[in-house]
Amino acid sequence: MKQKEQARRQFLKNLGVTLCAGGASAMLPQLKLMGSALAAQTGTVAGYRALVCVYLAGGNDSWNMLLPYDTARHSVYAAARSGIYNATTNAGGLGIDRAALTSQFQITDSATGALYAVNPGNATYPGGMSDLATIYRANKLAFLPNIGTLIRPITKTEYNASPALRPPQLYSHNDQENLWHLARTTATNTGWGGLVADRVRLDNLNQALSPCISMAGSNRFEVGESTFPYQMSSNGLTGLSNIYNAANSTGGTYGSQRAGALDLLLSDTTNTSPLTKEYGRTFKRGRDLYDLVNSSLTAADNSGNVTTVFPSGNSLADQLKMVARMIKISRESSGQIQHKRQIFYVRVGGFDLHDGLMATNQNGHGALLNRVSQALGAFWTALGELGAQNEVTAFTMSEFARTLSSNGNGSDHAWGGVQFVMGGAVNGGRLYGTFPDQTLNNAISFSRGQTIPSTSVDQMAATLARWMGVTSNTDLATIFPNLINFPTSNLGFMA
Repeated sequence: MKQKEQARRQFLKNLGVTLCAGGASAMLPQLKLMGSALAAQTGTVAGYRALVCVYLAGGNDSWNMLLPYDTARHSVYAAARSGIYNATTNAGGLGIDRAALTSQFQITDSATGALYAVNPGNATYPGGMSDLATIYRANKLAFLPNIGTLIRPITKTEYNASPALRPPQLYSHNDQENLWHLARTTATNTGWGGLVADRVRLDNLNQALSPCISMAGSNRFEVGESTFPYQMSSNGLTGLSNIYNAANSTGGTYGSQRAGALDLLLSDTTNTSPLTKEYGRTFKRGRDLYDLVNSSLTAADNSGNVTTVFPSGNSLADQLKMVARMIKISRESSGQIQHKRQIFYVRVGGFDLHDGLMATNQNGHGALLNRVSQALGAFWTALGELGAQNEVTAFTMSEFARTLSSNGNGSDHAWGGVQFVMGGAVNGGRLYGTFPDQTLNNAISFSRGQTIPSTSVDQMAATLARWMGVTSNTDLATIFPNLINFPTSNLGFMA
């Protein structure tokens, strides 16, 4: 029996190589036969693990995502935020009233006993971040306060005296997003997610499908030396119009004829142009992957779907539902993908709130964080449905936090902020790192509350990379060249 299993796995590996080489057309009938032959086997790929990067685009004002609840620190917070917001008496204030932080939003740092609260939403979005607070209290979510891009630890004196010690283009959206994606402060074409995937993808049986999958278009984070993200949408895959793409698509009246003609064009050996040949190979790989992935997602028995109800009108929820579906079909031991390591990328925008931060409409910060919380809450439930909560870790990234003080209607670009990680393998229910003193212009902040980070992106990313299986110090130093500058490469939030 063991020899049969080894032979089956070797066949699937060879199949992946064939697909990568663009020679899959002859194998497509066998794919269907293989699916039937393996149908009797059930279960999931042993040791499966996945990361899900949730990018909050625009620079999340994370000091209103996690805020101190005890009276003394909340008073400091409120003063720094230009007072408690009141549409009538203090429309420029950005502080959240402590009275609004009811029990459903309150959490305790189990490491220190300090009291905090998450964003409570507002009258229009009263649920606030209660879904994530519940997961935190179940010890499956942790916060990382005052994290940001760094070359090495830096003091305020060093910041003022030595510009070379600052991360490049510190308050620029595009540049800081790149630094979060790269986890390094020098120019490179690769992201840390892609470099991690390069090192952990070898046990994925189907090598044709990238271990990096994006629901939000191209991104630097998932680009490695030999890994490039497979892009799809929250609606799944889009086939060629009026072309016979797979057994369950008609492609119109002449779909099969068009498909045959296209196959002939793609297999044409008379054209010697390297560009044309590579285009043809890439096109064919795309079609082969469409057949592979779409047939699993749209299976007649609905096995490519989840029953968990995700909130409607929520783009992040739509993306995360598709991630859950991809996880389901990718980790099935009887399926044709059988990935052991995957990295997903989703994205939601609207966080660049120079204006309207405290608005109670759908564009305000309370609404944005409510949608994030609801989407991730549904995703957590879906992972439970799949039995994959211990195998998947989601985490947030954002360019930077924002100024504590108000600009009159919102907040501006700053530096260190708060991120969080969520998953069954997370040592949650606590904060990792130091929540900063929020007094304006103190030893670790500037005049408007731009806080100097105490934890680096590199440290958070390296901790996640270790959980994915990158444990070699050499590999970690290659992916994160600045990691040596920090006191630890493992923050301890992963079991």
